[in-house]
Amino acid sequence: MDALFDEYGRHWFEPDDPTIALLASLHNEGEIDLLALVSPAALEPHKGHRFFQGQHLYQALITKLDASAEALMWAVETLRVAAGQDAAAGFPIEEFAKWCGGDPKRPAELLALIDAEVPHADRYLIIAIKNGVAVDPTYFTDRAYQFLETGTEMQRLGAINALGQIDLPTEADWDRLITAFNAALAPDPGDDVRSALLQAVARRVPGASPDRIASLEAVAVRAITPLGEQLLFEAARTLAFSFGDLPSTLVDVLFGALMAVDAGHQGTIDLLDLALVKLVEIGASEKARSFVEIVLGRQEGALKFKQFDSLIHKIFELGGVVLEDWVIAWLRLGIFRLCDQMDKAMFGAGTDEILFAIDFTRFGLREAEYAFLARKTIATFFLKPMVMTSILTSLVRFAPPAAAEEIEALLIEPVLMNYSGVASDFLKPVADDPADAAAPAAGRALHGLETYIEGLRTIGIVKELQPSERERQLEWERHSDAMNEAMRAARKKSIFAQIATESMMLYGNRAVSWIDHPDEPPRRVETELASIGSSFEMPRVDTVDPLGLQLMLLHFRAEGPPA
Repeated sequence: MDALFDEYGRHWFEPDDPTIALLASLHNEGEIDLLALVSPAALEPHKGHRFFQGQHLYQALITKLDASAEALMWAVETLRVAAGQDAAAGFPIEEFAKWCGGDPKRPAELLALIDAEVPHADRYLIIAIKNGVAVDPTYFTDRAYQFLETGTEMQRLGAINALGQIDLPTEADWDRLITAFNAALAPDPGDDVRSALLQAVARRVPGASPDRIASLEAVAVRAITPLGEQLLFEAARTLAFSFGDLPSTLVDVLFGALMAVDAGHQGTIDLLDLALVKLVEIGASEKARSFVEIVLGRQEGALKFKQFDSLIHKIFELGGVVLEDWVIAWLRLGIFRLCDQMDKAMFGAGTDEILFAIDFTRFGLREAEYAFLARKTIATFFLKPMVMTSILTSLVRFAPPAAAEEIEALLIEPVLMNYSGVASDFLKPVADDPADAAAPAAGRALHGLETYIEGLRTIGIVKELQPSERERQLEWERHSDAMNEAMRAARKKSIFAQIATESMMLYGNRAVSWIDHPDEPPRRVETELASIGSSFEMPRVDTVDPLGLQLMLLHFRAEGPPA
């Protein structure tokens, strides 16, 4: 085992490698027994990467071995269990399925193990049925239906999976399948069986006629209720990977069921995330947005928008009207939870450079909604001054005069009073462009900022009493301790801490590492060091009147849409 999992496994052989052929030949001639070596006790010392090296070796060997179905099945099952929840656990099973199809006698041999109730043999029923149908279609199809009707739960699952994939050459075969699937649902067979039926239906739909699709859809709709954890996972997986093959009515039913997904079932949410991406890709962004609004707004077990990271990435990838529609739709609703989730999930670090130039004629806004949207924009994106200012400027371009005047006032206070940087970075070019409809308002806002700053300067230098030197020293030490604690807490969540090792350098501007190689001397690698940093502008009023600023933002956040 040490040789197979270490010496041989380290080379990562391909199936046609001469070493693989030699090992298989030695086994087939009786010189060694590769399958007898595989046992839980023998695999115990081989963990992690060492185990998967050996598993890959056996994966390349399986189809080349002459062995009984029982001996090979035991070896494959032992490898599967040892692999745990790793995605690679199923690779030896795929090779076992190829081995079973390599000889017409092997499906019957494997089926005999299942009939004899050999432990774990029923886990491989689907392999026996699928390969057996190619040898004797009538017998193995009949056996599949027999297992579906009277078998154990594991056998029923295998039979459903097999019946979802074997050929159905005649209308009678289709009728028999749909009848059997409906019969399997009465009485309720449990979450696992209903999940398997949903998966089988999804596989059958692409090759079915319109009438058969309707019958299959009816089976799927019956299978969905009652909802269970495994069924929701299968519903999400079906939408993620079979979206284009499903009828739209079934898609709507599956999305309706997934509104009950638990916030803690991240695997199901990840698949649901991919399914929502499919909706956006076909132009149904509004349907995806409506779904997200419901699951974010639930009273209990509400999801977080950041859990749909693929959807967020797709929205930004498409950009344009897709991104604009998403942002404006949630601002118009005025629901703080949605706006807050959008700000945190979509507009994180580095996104303040996104500038909007929105054509608000597309949204058919009423006059009162322009100023309302401006206040909601400030409440939502107050710490993203460029995003906030670009949306306000877009509103000014299309707002009626009275609403434009109100938005212009908001541009001065609180935007420019807190963020003078946006004046030079964004508003100045707008004001200097005579073709821009927002130029007059931008110019007046800039003038308002100048007036405000001049007013501040008229105060002059204000003399103040200073704390004693001891009090200042104590405050500095407190501040230093707080900063160090914040730094330690930030390191725990840092992505760099997950991919790199931290080292303290006393001098120098480069790091030297030595990379070990099994067949050659260590290689010296030099890495030049550089600084990584970011900056942001703090709102000015937060220093002089933080309570007043927070009260204003709270008022804007709590405001409901105009009647």
